[in-house]
Amino acid sequence: MSNSTALARSIIQQLIELGIKDVVLSPGSRNAPLSIALYEASEKGLIDLHVRIDERGAAFFALGISKASSRYVPVVCTSGTAVANYYPALLEAHHSDINLLLLTA
Repeated sequence: MSNSTALARSIIQQLIELGIKDVVLSPGSRNAPLSIALYEASEKGLIDLHVRIDERGAAFFALGISKASSRYVPVVCTSGTAVANYYPALLEAHHSDINLLLLTA
């Protein structure tokens, strides 16, 4: 197991211990360790993993889950311009006082 995968598993375990139930993932090459850790947690029934390829849509999907549940919902993507696609939903979350957590590679 690589150090990146071990760290990703640790991060996901900590989020689960903090009460995270839903996670929205936009997979990419640089966030592969997080994707693997999230898949493993989902297979164990520890989280509900929602995979969305389009980052902008993924962020708004997470926003909707958070608004409906009043819980933090992590949205996970790779690095680079993928993160910029989260900005419209992040701005909406900020102005609507909705809990959104970004995890980026």
